[in-house]
Amino acid sequence: MELSSEAKAFEESVRQGVDPRAAVVSICVGLGIPPAEAERRVRDAEPLFADLGPEEEEALALFLDLSFVFVVDRRPDAREEEIRDLLGRAVGAMGAVRSGLGHSLHRWLRTGELTRSYLALAGGNQVKATGDPSAYWSALVAAGELLPVGRDGGEQAGIEAARAHCRRMAAQHSAAP
Repeated sequence: MELSSEAKAFEESVRQGVDPRAAVVSICVGLGIPPAEAERRVRDAEPLFADLGPEEEEALALFLDLSFVFVVDRRPDAREEEIRDLLGRAVGAMGAVRSGLGHSLHRWLRTGELTRSYLALAGGNQVKATGDPSAYWSALVAAGELLPVGRDGGEQAGIEAARAHCRRMAAQHSAAP
Protein backbone atom coordinates (compact mmCIF):
# COMPACT_ATOMS: atom_id res chain seq x y z
CA MET A 1 0.00 0.00 0.00
CA GLU A 2 1.31 3.42 -0.92
CA LEU A 3 1.48 5.94 1.89
CA SER A 4 -0.57 9.12 1.71
CA SER A 5 1.36 12.36 1.36
CA GLU A 6 0.53 13.09 5.00
CA ALA A 7 1.99 9.77 6.13
CA LYS A 8 5.09 10.39 4.03
CA ALA A 9 5.49 13.81 5.67
CA PHE A 10 5.15 12.15 9.08
CA GLU A 11 7.77 9.55 8.20
CA GLU A 12 10.24 12.19 7.01
CA SER A 13 9.68 14.37 10.09
CA VAL A 14 10.35 11.46 12.45
CA ARG A 15 13.46 10.45 10.47
CA GLN A 16 14.70 14.02 11.01
CA GLY A 17 14.28 13.64 14.76
CA VAL A 18 10.86 15.20 15.37
CA ASP A 19 8.92 13.57 18.20
CA PRO A 20 6.33 11.28 16.53
CA ARG A 21 3.45 12.62 18.61
CA ALA A 22 4.39 16.22 17.81
CA ALA A 23 4.68 15.30 14.12
CA VAL A 24 1.14 13.89 14.10
CA VAL A 25 -0.28 16.98 15.79
CA SER A 26 1.62 19.31 13.46
CA ILE A 27 0.47 17.51 10.32
CA CYS A 28 -3.14 17.26 11.51
CA VAL A 29 -3.27 20.96 12.42
CA GLY A 30 -1.68 21.78 9.06
CA LEU A 31 -4.52 19.87 7.39
CA GLY A 32 -7.07 22.00 9.23
CA ILE A 33 -7.92 19.53 11.98
CA PRO A 34 -8.50 21.43 15.25
CA PRO A 35 -5.64 21.04 17.77
CA ALA A 36 -7.88 19.35 20.37
CA GLU A 37 -8.95 16.75 17.79
CA ALA A 38 -5.33 16.26 16.71
CA GLU A 39 -4.34 15.64 20.35
CA ARG A 40 -7.23 13.16 20.74
CA ARG A 41 -6.03 11.27 17.67
CA VAL A 42 -2.54 11.06 19.17
CA ARG A 43 -3.99 9.67 22.42
CA ASP A 44 -6.04 7.12 20.48
CA ALA A 45 -2.93 6.03 18.55
CA GLU A 46 -0.70 5.90 21.65
CA PRO A 47 -0.18 2.11 21.50
CA LEU A 48 1.38 2.54 18.06
CA PHE A 49 4.06 4.88 19.44
CA ALA A 50 5.06 2.65 22.34
CA ASP A 51 7.09 0.14 20.34
CA LEU A 52 8.70 2.48 17.80
CA GLY A 53 12.20 1.29 17.16
CA PRO A 54 14.98 2.55 14.92
CA GLU A 55 14.18 2.43 11.20
CA GLU A 56 10.48 1.74 11.90
CA GLU A 57 9.21 5.17 10.86
CA GLU A 58 7.69 3.87 7.63
CA ALA A 59 5.80 1.10 9.43
CA LEU A 60 4.44 3.57 11.98
CA ALA A 61 3.45 5.96 9.18
CA LEU A 62 1.58 3.11 7.48
CA PHE A 63 -0.26 2.16 10.68
CA LEU A 64 -1.22 5.78 11.30
CA ASP A 65 -2.44 6.06 7.71
CA LEU A 66 -4.46 2.85 8.02
CA SER A 67 -5.90 4.16 11.29
CA PHE A 68 -7.19 7.28 9.51
CA VAL A 69 -5.21 9.57 11.82
CA PHE A 70 -4.59 12.05 9.00
CA VAL A 71 -8.10 11.99 7.51
CA VAL A 72 -9.88 15.33 7.35
CA ASP A 73 -13.55 14.60 7.91
CA ARG A 74 -15.86 16.53 5.62
CA ARG A 75 -19.26 17.61 6.84
CA PRO A 76 -21.82 16.62 4.23
CA ASP A 77 -24.80 18.77 3.31
CA ALA A 78 -28.28 17.19 3.37
CA ARG A 79 -28.06 15.78 -0.18
CA GLU A 80 -24.58 14.37 0.43
CA GLU A 81 -25.76 12.85 3.71
CA GLU A 82 -28.59 11.12 1.84
CA ILE A 83 -26.13 9.79 -0.76
CA ARG A 84 -23.79 8.60 1.99
CA ASP A 85 -26.70 6.85 3.74
CA LEU A 86 -27.73 5.12 0.51
CA LEU A 87 -24.14 3.99 -0.13
CA GLY A 88 -24.03 2.68 3.45
CA ARG A 89 -27.28 0.80 2.82
CA ALA A 90 -25.72 -0.74 -0.29
CA VAL A 91 -22.65 -1.82 1.68
CA GLY A 92 -24.92 -3.38 4.31
CA ALA A 93 -26.74 -5.33 1.60
CA MET A 94 -23.52 -6.75 0.12
CA GLY A 95 -23.36 -9.61 2.60
CA ALA A 96 -19.60 -9.11 3.10
CA VAL A 97 -17.07 -6.48 2.10
CA ARG A 98 -13.51 -7.20 1.01
CA SER A 99 -11.17 -5.59 3.54
CA GLY A 100 -9.38 -3.40 0.99
CA LEU A 101 -12.65 -2.10 -0.42
CA GLY A 102 -14.06 -1.60 3.07
CA HIS A 103 -11.02 0.40 4.13
CA SER A 104 -11.15 2.57 1.02
CA LEU A 105 -14.88 3.16 1.31
CA HIS A 106 -14.53 4.17 4.95
CA ARG A 107 -11.91 6.78 4.04
CA TRP A 108 -13.78 8.05 0.98
CA LEU A 109 -17.07 8.42 2.81
CA ARG A 110 -15.36 10.33 5.63
CA THR A 111 -13.65 12.67 3.18
CA GLY A 112 -16.75 13.24 1.04
CA GLU A 113 -15.55 11.33 -2.02
CA LEU A 114 -19.07 10.13 -2.80
CA THR A 115 -18.63 9.74 -6.56
CA ARG A 116 -15.53 7.62 -6.03
CA SER A 117 -17.41 5.47 -3.49
CA TYR A 118 -20.37 5.10 -5.82
CA LEU A 119 -18.23 4.09 -8.79
CA ALA A 120 -16.36 1.52 -6.68
CA LEU A 121 -19.62 -0.06 -5.53
CA ALA A 122 -21.32 0.11 -8.92
CA GLY A 123 -18.40 -1.43 -10.78
CA GLY A 124 -19.57 -5.00 -11.00
CA ASN A 125 -21.64 -7.36 -8.92
CA GLN A 126 -20.10 -7.36 -5.46
CA VAL A 127 -23.09 -8.85 -3.63
CA LYS A 128 -22.16 -12.06 -1.83
CA ALA A 129 -24.42 -15.10 -1.48
CA THR A 130 -25.40 -13.87 2.00
CA GLY A 131 -26.32 -10.41 0.69
CA ASP A 132 -29.48 -8.85 -0.68
CA PRO A 133 -29.02 -7.96 -4.37
CA SER A 134 -32.37 -6.18 -4.60
CA ALA A 135 -31.54 -3.85 -1.71
CA TYR A 136 -27.97 -3.37 -2.98
CA TRP A 137 -28.89 -2.33 -6.49
CA SER A 138 -31.91 -0.23 -5.52
CA ALA A 139 -29.76 1.74 -3.04
CA LEU A 140 -27.15 2.31 -5.76
CA VAL A 141 -29.80 3.43 -8.26
CA ALA A 142 -31.11 5.97 -5.73
CA ALA A 143 -27.60 7.17 -4.82
CA GLY A 144 -26.64 7.50 -8.48
CA GLU A 145 -29.65 9.67 -9.21
CA LEU A 146 -28.60 12.08 -6.44
CA LEU A 147 -24.99 12.43 -7.57
CA PRO A 148 -24.24 15.77 -9.19
CA VAL A 149 -23.20 16.17 -12.80
CA GLY A 150 -19.44 15.67 -13.12
CA ARG A 151 -16.99 18.48 -13.80
CA ASP A 152 -15.31 16.73 -16.68
CA GLY A 153 -16.51 14.48 -19.44
CA GLY A 154 -14.63 11.41 -18.21
CA GLU A 155 -16.11 11.49 -14.73
CA GLN A 156 -19.60 12.14 -16.07
CA ALA A 157 -19.31 9.31 -18.58
CA GLY A 158 -18.29 7.00 -15.74
CA ILE A 159 -21.25 8.04 -13.63
CA GLU A 160 -23.67 7.66 -16.53
CA ALA A 161 -22.35 4.18 -17.33
CA ALA A 162 -22.53 3.19 -13.66
CA ARG A 163 -26.09 4.52 -13.36
CA ALA A 164 -27.15 2.49 -16.40
CA HIS A 165 -25.44 -0.62 -15.03
CA CYS A 166 -27.14 -0.19 -11.64
CA ARG A 167 -30.55 0.25 -13.28
CA ARG A 168 -30.05 -2.95 -15.32
CA MET A 169 -28.93 -4.88 -12.25
CA ALA A 170 -31.82 -3.50 -10.15
CA ALA A 171 -34.28 -4.64 -12.84
CA GLN A 172 -32.72 -8.12 -12.84
CA HIS A 173 -32.83 -8.37 -9.05
CA SER A 174 -36.07 -6.59 -8.26
CA ALA A 175 -37.79 -7.94 -5.17
CA ALA A 176 -40.74 -10.18 -5.86
CA PRO A 177 -44.09 -8.53 -4.98
